[in-house]
Amino acid sequence: MRLSTRKLILLLFWLFSLSGSHASAVMLTTEQAEFLQKMPQIRLCADPDWLPYDGIDKKGQHIGIMAGFHQLWAEKLGVKIHLVPTVSWQQSLDYLRDGQCDVLSSAMDLPARRNYMVVTRPFVFYPFAIATQPGKDFIVDLSQALDETFAVVEGYSVVDVLRQHHPDVTVYPVDSPREGLKLVETGRVYGYIDTVPTIHYQMLRHGISHLKISGILEQEYAMSVGVSRQLPVLRDIYNAVISETSETERQEILKSWISVNYTVPKPWFWLWILLSGIAVLTAILSYRYWHVHRHNQRLQSINNHLIHLSHNDQLTGIANRYRLHQLFQREMEYVKAQGKTFSVLMVDVDYFKKINDIYGHGVGDNVICEVARLLESLLRSQDVVGRWGGEEFLILCPQTGLSGASKLAEDIRHQIKTHQFSISESVTISAGISEYQPGELVEQCIERADQALYQAKTKGRNRTIALSPQDITSS
Repeated sequence: MRLSTRKLILLLFWLFSLSGSHASAVMLTTEQAEFLQKMPQIRLCADPDWLPYDGIDKKGQHIGIMAGFHQLWAEKLGVKIHLVPTVSWQQSLDYLRDGQCDVLSSAMDLPARRNYMVVTRPFVFYPFAIATQPGKDFIVDLSQALDETFAVVEGYSVVDVLRQHHPDVTVYPVDSPREGLKLVETGRVYGYIDTVPTIHYQMLRHGISHLKISGILEQEYAMSVGVSRQLPVLRDIYNAVISETSETERQEILKSWISVNYTVPKPWFWLWILLSGIAVLTAILSYRYWHVHRHNQRLQSINNHLIHLSHNDQLTGIANRYRLHQLFQREMEYVKAQGKTFSVLMVDVDYFKKINDIYGHGVGDNVICEVARLLESLLRSQDVVGRWGGEEFLILCPQTGLSGASKLAEDIRHQIKTHQFSISESVTISAGISEYQPGELVEQCIERADQALYQAKTKGRNRTIALSPQDITSS
């Protein structure tokens, strides 16, 4: 397809008119460049009270993790972002639906929103967690707490997630994370459900640090940008700039909001005024420093525990889906920078429902843990195994092609088949293997592995099958 002279000049003008060090990083199509050229500014709606992700401060400025991302993307695209102030998340949703803003700072793809909103590909993933009072039992599955009530912010995606995956759970709608946590603190509800960083940040911000994380749900928040359904080209533009956001840039924005620092106050005023009591004051300051230092250590311990909970599966202790998504992004950066490749193994325990039916779910969980430990022992030092869900595991094999990954999968299959498990029945696995292709979404690579696993299951189980894109095309 040949570009007209006018369109070519327009595209060149757009590329050369972008300012800043990020401008040349994003390559837009002619249609996308023309679209932005005609758009004086992008009207942005945000959640006014969802820190550390989103917030609007007292000066009416957009703050939080998403503010950092949108500022970075605006620089890369050379566009102006105009914040449309709102007083609640629900009002932001209403504004996008009614055409009063063009994009939502952050949104999740939900069926109820699709008639007025499309979303970009996800760029950050965080698991949903449960905050409760101390002394409450750890919640592995919400089915343990069907008699309890959980606070959630009205309009948040977690409401739809709970209705879909846990329809019997009682939900108490609130207007803000602070209100939800306060209800937990006073005992009016059993727990508050939100993402791990939000709970962590809001507890420290509002002085509710005695609550604890009592469970991590398998469901997670896939952070995307919401775009008005009337502006599909704008969604494509955001997808382009998200793809060109490096892991270094992403982590720089995240760490500036997720880490919490405390400093020891220095009361120089009292030192000058109360010279006669300098010895007493020194003793007081020493005690205060010791107290704050101990408090910082406790905060660091909580922070480390939260990070561990957000990265690791609660049953097996191995990586969870959120951690695997982080590692996928890292490997994709290596592919871009060094031309390396990686492969994915989707592993599933054969006839696992039969094990649960015969021995019960407790023994079934033990088998899952045994398989996880065995997989860890059989992998190479550079490989990572995580629990994908239920009895499914996903193995990431860096710098490994399809043939090497197939050999590894077959060795794993044989070792598990011959292993003596804690039950009398033999345990076997099926595996699907795919190799990442440069330029594709990691979801496409995982989907290919899942299709290969499905073929292994339909062909009798206890086998491994590898699929390349050509295999799928030819079929």
